[in-house]
Amino acid sequence: MDWILLSLFSAALFGVVNAVEKRVIDHHLPSLGVYYASISISLMIPAAIVFLATGVPDQTTTYSLVMSALSGSTWGVGLAMVFWGFKLEEASRASAIFHTFPVFVAIIAVVWLGETLIPGQWAAIIVIVGGAILVSVRRSSRPGLSRFSRAFPVLITASLITAFSHAFAKAALDDGLTVWMTYSIRTGAMSLAFAFLAKPASFLRLLPALRNWRTVGLIIIGDFLMAPVASISLNWATSLGAVSLVAALAATRPFFVFLVSSLFSTQRIKLLNEPLERETLALKAAALAMIVGGIAALSLL
Repeated sequence: MDWILLSLFSAALFGVVNAVEKRVIDHHLPSLGVYYASISISLMIPAAIVFLATGVPDQTTTYSLVMSALSGSTWGVGLAMVFWGFKLEEASRASAIFHTFPVFVAIIAVVWLGETLIPGQWAAIIVIVGGAILVSVRRSSRPGLSRFSRAFPVLITASLITAFSHAFAKAALDDGLTVWMTYSIRTGAMSLAFAFLAKPASFLRLLPALRNWRTVGLIIIGDFLMAPVASISLNWATSLGAVSLVAALAATRPFFVFLVSSLFSTQRIKLLNEPLERETLALKAAALAMIVGGIAALSLL
């Protein structure tokens, strides 16, 4: 049960982080490139602290270091492609396509890592992914499929690359690399990927934005405090359970994003402005039932 709780805790915490990041992107930073610059810094500093605090274990192999570095770099590239997909397609529909990645993780894990899944576990994965997709569904304001077809290959590639990132992390952990070192190397590689995407000018444009104490506070809370805890929890869950099942639970993040975004959009908090339409309530309730049912099945099988 530990890996289940850790996976869900990571998904829930990342849901809060995503909601905070949306507020920062929409209201506090001038461009997506500047956001990439802030993410690069927020990834590198915790990675360096963990690396210096824990050091490299004596039994560390070159293979495990390469796997963890590949995990971070592919995760960064996958996220960048997701943002690209968001430019081509509505965010809700783009998110639905991207969150098919647990199916790819399961296939890769069975073929490469030697994991075995019984039919009930395959069914639970499909149900959880279906629930995550259903949470992301909203009425489209763009009729037709011409624009959707442009985004699909970008987003399905991002999904596949993210699946390999999960598999690379599992390979590193199975080879004996500690959770802490896996986090450090993986996060450092992600930081370099985002720094490359941001370009030097974005780091300079970030400086004026950091003069606002609200911007600094949100970045510290979301990216410096919550995100590392969520990432380490995901690594820990991956070290304890089958990566195919951990990835399926990690894909419940859209549901937590939906909950947190709705809370942040209330009159009392008002950090976001995402009203919940009445006609979507039944859809979200069905998605919740699918996600809870799939999680319950995984915990019993």
